Amino acid sequence: MTPFLWIPQIVLALMFVGIGGLRLTRPAPSLRRLPWTDGYSPGTIRTLGAVELIAGICILAPGILGWPSLVTAAAAACLAALMSLAVLLHVRQGQQQAAVLPAILLVMAGIVLWGRLDQMM
Repeated sequence: MTPFLWIPQIVLALMFVGIGGLRLTRPAPSLRRLPWTDGYSPGTIRTLGAVELIAGICILAPGILGWPSLVTAAAAACLAALMSLAVLLHVRQGQQQAAVLPAILLVMAGIVLWGRLDQMM
């Protein structure tokens, strides 16, 4: 089961470390280019980026550093919650195509969460 879980963990880590890092380092005007950012301050978007970056690191670091699987499960739960909200936001704004990637990431985070919690039991 572990190789089956490592693949989505690596994909999630790459996605969220990259996305979170971009949201933290981009200048404020370029944060406004995405349609979903309307109504959100640059500080809110940067906070979201920080949460994504930390969760992206924590989803992979425990396996590499020998930390408990609970850290990975907590990071996966955080990413699943974020992606649930992202899907809802895109659907409410009528951006169904934009909701596809968050939905895929939500499923991947759910698989990792389920798998790591199952290993702990």
